[in-house]
Parts: sequence; C-alpha cells; structure tokens
Amino acid sequence: MAFIGNIFGAYGAREIGRFNAGLYAKEAELLKKNAEIKRTTFEQVTLPRLKKDQERNRSNQFVNLLKSGFDVDRIGETPYLVGLEQSIEDAFEISVQTFNSTVAIQNEINNASLLQAKGQGERFKGEIQFRTGMLKAASSAYQNYANTGSILTSK
Repeated sequence: MAFIGNIFGAYGAREIGRFNAGLYAKEAELLKKNAEIKRTTFEQVTLPRLKKDQERNRSNQFVNLLKSGFDVDRIGETPYLVGLEQSIEDAFEISVQTFNSTVAIQNEINNASLLQAKGQGERFKGEIQFRTGMLKAASSAYQNYANTGSILTSK
C-alpha cells in the first residue's frame, strides 16, 4: 500500500508547486507596482522639487550677481560664466537624477521578472514531482499485483 503514500506525496508536491508559483507571482506584482510608484514619485515629486530648487538658486544667484555689479550685456565676463556654469551643473544634476531613477525602476522590473520565472520553475518542479510520484505509485501497484495478485498487498 506504499503506492497510496506516493499518490498523496505526488498531489502534495503539485499543490506546493502551485502555491509557490502563486506566491512568487504576487511578489513580482508587488515589485512592479513599487516600480510604478517610484516612477510616479520621481516624475511628480522629486523632479519638480529639484527644478524648483534650481530655479530658486538661480534667482538668488542672479540677485547676488546684480548686487555685485553683474552686467548681462557683456558676455564673457566672470559673472556670466558663473551663471552659465551653474546652468550646466543644474542640467547635469537633472540628468543624473533621471538616470538614477530609471535604473532603480528598471531594477524593480527586472527583479519582478526574475521572481515570475522562479515561480514558474517552482510550478514546473511541483509538476515533475507529481508525475514522478504517480509513476512510483503505479510501479509499486503493478509490482504488488505481479507478486501477489492484488495491488494492495506486497510480499
């Protein structure tokens, strides 16, 4: 009657595989939602705040340069170059922040994809264990029948 245990083991393995696959799918779904939250937060909060800070800093810098005798008409003077350099740094800062945000979001999406694949692997593993258990059960039942004439008793 060992084949009955093999049948239960087979069904148990299948259910465990299905459960694990569902668990990984949910975790992957959460990671995708987290990536979307990060994208939205960057686009609606972080980037506008960064631009506003940069605008305020440019304004303060412009006022300070005006107080120190900044002449906008004379290109090539040091105050103009300071303003230009600050604009370049601001653009670079936005580029770096955008890149970092994109990388973080892509990492979340990649992790979600890996978890989905891991879940599919767990489901496959459960199916393989199910089929192996069923084959063991059939083999055990056949061997019992061949030896004793009954699938329930063994020698």
